[in-house]
Amino acid sequence: MLDDLKPPAIHTHLGGQILKFDETEIKLSLEYQAKPEFANPMGHLQGGMLCAMLDDAMGLFALLSYEGKASATVSLNIAFLRPCALEKVNVEVYFIRQGKKISNIESIAYQNGKAVGKATAVFTLV
Repeated sequence: MLDDLKPPAIHTHLGGQILKFDETEIKLSLEYQAKPEFANPMGHLQGGMLCAMLDDAMGLFALLSYEGKASATVSLNIAFLRPCALEKVNVEVYFIRQGKKISNIESIAYQNGKAVGKATAVFTLV
């Protein structure tokens, strides 16, 4: 499935790259490259862009986990844990609970080994 996946345009715009999909642990690892135009007035990654990265990562995870079946974000909560530099952002995604139609998914963004943001979302198959 991973070899056939064509990520959406937003994934490319965010500088996203899938690193690994672990089908045994059901976990996805990605990397995003923050761009200068993603900066907030303080020169850090704007929170909405980090949120977009985490949502994109969870959407791809749902697509892979449900073997290509379309899903949609029902709700999303985010916590910004520390400033995020305009550098690479590593993201880990996994299920909190996987249901037949509705699932709870969590994604955590890291820079230099430290968590910079965390999102939880509810996804439903459509």
